[in-house]
Amino acid sequence: MSGETEHAQLERLRRVWAVLGQDDPLWAVLSRADKRGGRWDVEEFLVTGRTEIDGQLALLAGWNLPQQRRSALDFGCGAGRLTRALAAHFGEAIGIDVSPSMIAKARSLNADLGNLRFIENRSARLDAVADASIDLVYSCITLQHIPADLAFGYVAEFLRVLTPGGVAAFQFVAGTDRSWRGRLFALMPNRWLNPLRRLAWRRQAVFEMHVLEESRLRDLLARDPGVRLLAAIDDGAAGAGWSSRRWYLTREDAANIRAD
Repeated sequence: MSGETEHAQLERLRRVWAVLGQDDPLWAVLSRADKRGGRWDVEEFLVTGRTEIDGQLALLAGWNLPQQRRSALDFGCGAGRLTRALAAHFGEAIGIDVSPSMIAKARSLNADLGNLRFIENRSARLDAVADASIDLVYSCITLQHIPADLAFGYVAEFLRVLTPGGVAAFQFVAGTDRSWRGRLFALMPNRWLNPLRRLAWRRQAVFEMHVLEESRLRDLLARDPGVRLLAAIDDGAAGAGWSSRRWYLTREDAANIRAD
């Protein structure tokens, strides 16, 4: 996607994920080979979201943070798997996604709940979300599919919408690993990998993988003294060949920030 404008990148993302959300939305979110072609059981799919969110909230609870549970934001919500799980713990859960078909699927799957809502976002910013309004921003297996400049901008938006005491927990790809797959991915840009993906997945619309360098994220933190890195851990969410990372950030109360 090199050389494309921000608008062109967003429209390309929207087109790809609109097709994926129309053709096989649950598989596009959790791409297990045995679930391709509409073979995900809906309840089994939703259970994976509950398991993930329960584990993440237990981790945060162990850090004894003064966090409220009024509002949560699921960035890249897809079919609403994680948004639904967040709604069980927060007063309101908001799911946001670039794909209109994914948003439609999320609304359909979660029509029985009254404390969540879904927003189609066609902007490089989170314009529908007010400053300092979200207690937990959560994103997993989303930033890895977004070109780096756009992804970096969205992380900056995560920090903008966080309440004092709020937490942003997000997963991204920091690079490739040393496996043969990782070496291959490091050598081949998406424009070379995409034809192989189309052959392997037997579909024209395929999602890409993008690296977000941790040094850029650290520069972002350095410019905002109110944000503190709680933890940066390895995880396997991105799949074989990729170095997947998960960062946890908190926005501290202004009274607790010491002047230099």
